[in-house]
Amino acid sequence: MNSLAQVYCRIVVGWSVALFCSVSFAQDELETQEPVALAAEEDRSEWPYLASIAVPAVSETASAESSTTLADFFVTPDIFGHARADLGDVRLFNADGDSLQYAVRVLSGRNVRETIVTSEFNRSEPEDGLHELALELLIDDVEHNEVLVQTSGMNFRRQVTVSGSDDGKDWKPLVSGALIRFTGNSQTLINDSFVYPGSRHRYVRVQVTPDPQAVTLEGEPDAFTFETVSVMREVLEPGEKVRNAAIVSDREPTRHAGGPGSRWIFDFGASIPCDRLEIEIQDDEFARDVTLEMETANMLGQPEFVSVYLEEDAVWQRRPGDESGPMVLSFSEILAKRLRLTVVDYRNKPLTLTGVTGLAAARQIVLERPQKSDLPLQIYFGNQNAENTNYDFARNLPESLPQVPVRATVSAAEPNPEFTPPPKPWTERLPWLIYVVLASVSVVLAAVIVNLSRAAIANHDSESATVATL
Repeated sequence: MNSLAQVYCRIVVGWSVALFCSVSFAQDELETQEPVALAAEEDRSEWPYLASIAVPAVSETASAESSTTLADFFVTPDIFGHARADLGDVRLFNADGDSLQYAVRVLSGRNVRETIVTSEFNRSEPEDGLHELALELLIDDVEHNEVLVQTSGMNFRRQVTVSGSDDGKDWKPLVSGALIRFTGNSQTLINDSFVYPGSRHRYVRVQVTPDPQAVTLEGEPDAFTFETVSVMREVLEPGEKVRNAAIVSDREPTRHAGGPGSRWIFDFGASIPCDRLEIEIQDDEFARDVTLEMETANMLGQPEFVSVYLEEDAVWQRRPGDESGPMVLSFSEILAKRLRLTVVDYRNKPLTLTGVTGLAAARQIVLERPQKSDLPLQIYFGNQNAENTNYDFARNLPESLPQVPVRATVSAAEPNPEFTPPPKPWTERLPWLIYVVLASVSVVLAAVIVNLSRAAIANHDSESATVATL
């Protein structure tokens, strides 16, 4: 029993030593960490890359730009190559080192609703009966497709008829429906929008019939007035694309879809957004099946290519007499550095590629136009541990900018000379310590096993001697 007690004591001592070492190193690791900084106190030495931003001075711009209070620039491939994909690690600083707020906008095409300027006439609001209001559009030959009607009152269902006219006399029906507003159980049901096929009528008339069920306690009929009536149109904002040329590798022969083919790698130099490829081909006549893949990393961190799903038929065709424009591949936006194109040639001569351009919606960074005293500005990026900004400026910026910003330019990315790498974990700073700990544990375990073996042998010998004596 004494030997077993010694063994247990040694085990306890060994684990205590290991636990003490772990706690000591954990405490050392915590002591090396800097306290969490507030957004206004961010240390620029934590960002490994920077670039300069050149903003036109007020005195150097045209008079129309003198009152512009916003500036903007596009995110460059250099920034994409080092920043996080969501650009949440981007920081802007002025000449005094003060942080500047900004907003990131993706300039993709979208449909927006716009109110058309109108002039009201022929308003009729009797105490009982049909209510009517007419509007004249103050923009010539504009297409509209929606009317918003808001009236006074609560809990009603009123019939609405919308008509259009070119002269304000001969009216043609556009749409009819129910104007609804009900509140109950902490919920509100509202229907005040009436959509119709696109129309270019200069005049729009709205007629609203009182709700026959909405009577007061005194038995009076539904009484209401027009609050606002607006004519709307849907406008397509095309957005803005940025173009990035790719380096095209030499052709690689391959087999695909059961036939001979050709393969090329398109390298953009950095992981950038892309939703369209324009590929210049020298050949005059062809009809080929194509596939596109993007390079990514698997679970082991090894590079591999995965398919990119194209929005159109994966067939390239150019007939005799067709214009020799670029062949286009469109797909949902991806973030990729390298793409791989495979063309099935079958028994045809391989195609000759002369250039590749990738396109994507521009990432626009908008900020308040700085004063001369704030210049020059610098942009910092590449801090993978930086917190997202969520600036008030970005959240309060309207979806459609009230003015055209002054365009700034960004220089090439360069290493931040003040960058201080974060301290490495102790497992990387002292990699040999792991082997020392493992060796020590192995020695302790070996000693425990030897002692247990000796104790077992001694007990066995003692029991054998006792049996022999008996």
